[in-house]
Amino acid sequence: MLVFIINQNKKPLMPCKPSKARKLLQAGKAKVVRNTPFTIKLLFGSSGYTQPVIAGMDTGSKVVGCAAIANGKVLYQSEIYLRENVSKKMEQRKMYRRTRRGRKTRYRPARFDNRGNSRREGRLAPSIKSKLEAHFREKMFVESLLPVTGWKVELASFDIHKITNPEVSGIGYQEGDLKGFYNVKAYVLDRDGYTCQHCRGKSKDSRLHCHHIVFRSQKGSDAPENLITLCETCHKALHNGEFKLSGNKSKTKHATEIGILKSQIRKSGWSFAETFGYETKYRREQILKLIKTHYFDAVAICCRDDQKVEVEDSVFLKRNVSKGDYQQRTGKRSEKKIPTGKLFGLRKFDLVKTSKGIGFVKGKRSSGFFAISDLFGNKISDSVNMKKKCRRLSARSTTLVQMVQMTHSSPTCHFRQAGTVEEGVSC
Repeated sequence: MLVFIINQNKKPLMPCKPSKARKLLQAGKAKVVRNTPFTIKLLFGSSGYTQPVIAGMDTGSKVVGCAAIANGKVLYQSEIYLRENVSKKMEQRKMYRRTRRGRKTRYRPARFDNRGNSRREGRLAPSIKSKLEAHFREKMFVESLLPVTGWKVELASFDIHKITNPEVSGIGYQEGDLKGFYNVKAYVLDRDGYTCQHCRGKSKDSRLHCHHIVFRSQKGSDAPENLITLCETCHKALHNGEFKLSGNKSKTKHATEIGILKSQIRKSGWSFAETFGYETKYRREQILKLIKTHYFDAVAICCRDDQKVEVEDSVFLKRNVSKGDYQQRTGKRSEKKIPTGKLFGLRKFDLVKTSKGIGFVKGKRSSGFFAISDLFGNKISDSVNMKKKCRRLSARSTTLVQMVQMTHSSPTCHFRQAGTVEEGVSC
C-alpha cells in the first residue's frame, strides 16, 4: 500500500512506500493530514518532480469506478456507491414543511411553479444532480492526491428500445407500439379494449382512467407496460386501499440517468479522452485478465491496448450519504425526541473503534448503547457501550470511506486502523 504525499503548498507529489513515510514522520519532516487514504504533508521545500499519471473513471448511475496508474503500477483505485434516496428524502422534507404550515399558519397553496429554480433552463432533478456532483467530487479528490496529467472516461451508451423489447430490429425502431395512436393513453385504452381491467365492466362505470401500476413516487415509469385501464369506481377504490395491483419497476431508469450524466459531463468543460465499453472489456479480459468490477474497469480504462499493469491489492470503497439528519424534533408536537445532533460526542456515521469492532455509528440511544455497522449498513453490533473504551477515528462526512484488502478474486473487508503511524501506513 502506498502513502500519498502533498508538498507545503498542498500540491500532490508522487506517492512513496510506508517505510519512507515513517522515516519522514519520525524525523519531524512531515505530518499526517489524512488517515484514509493515508496522506502526509511535507514540512520542507521539495523539488516538485513528478511523473506522468493517467487517471480513469467508469461512470455509472449506481456505482462509479475510479483508478490512477503510473509507470505500469496502479497507484489508486476506488469504487463509489451513489445515493439512491434523494427523492425519498425530499418527499419527507416536503411532508414536514406541509404539516408545519398547517399547524402554524393559514393554508397556503403549493408554489412550486412560482419559483425561479423550477423554471430555469437546463435544470437537473436533485437526484441526478447528486450523482453528477459525485463524479466531479471524486475527480477533484484524485487530483488532490496525485499529480494527474490526463483523464480517460468511459461514457456508456444504452439502446433504450432494445432494453424494453429485445426482439426489435431494423424498421421496428421506427414502428413502435404507439404507432397510429395520438398518445400513450389512447394506446393503453385500445390495448385493454376500453374495459376496466379490475372489474371487467361489472361496475357499469363508463369513465375510464389510465393508472400507474407502480406509482411515480415509487420510481414507476410512464411506459405503457406500467399503465392499466381502470374505471373511475375501481380507481377510487384502489387509492382508498381496497385492493392492490402488482407490477414491475422501470427497466430503463438507470439507462436514462446514464444518458443524462453523459451529456452533462461533456458540457462541464472537463478535458478527458473518451473511451467505450467494448474497449474496456477487451483490455480487462484479454490483456489484464481481471474479474468484472467497477474499479478494475477503471484500471482497464487507464491502460493502452498493449499495456500490462501491476494491480494494487487494496481498494477504497466509498458511499455517499446526506450531509445531516433532517427531522423535526423540537416543539410540543415533535414525534421523535432522539436528537439528530451529537449524543455522547458522536453523530450518526462517525467512524468509531469499540471493544466489539470498528464501524460506523448506525443508531443512537440515550442510554449510551449504540448500534454500529460497516460501510453498507451490515450490522457489526447492535449494542455497544459508547461510554467505555470507545474512540472516534473520523467524523461524519458526505463520503464514507472504507479500505478493502483483496484476497485472490474476492474482496475481504478490513477497516484501516487509524491513530498511530504504524496503524496508518502498514497494510
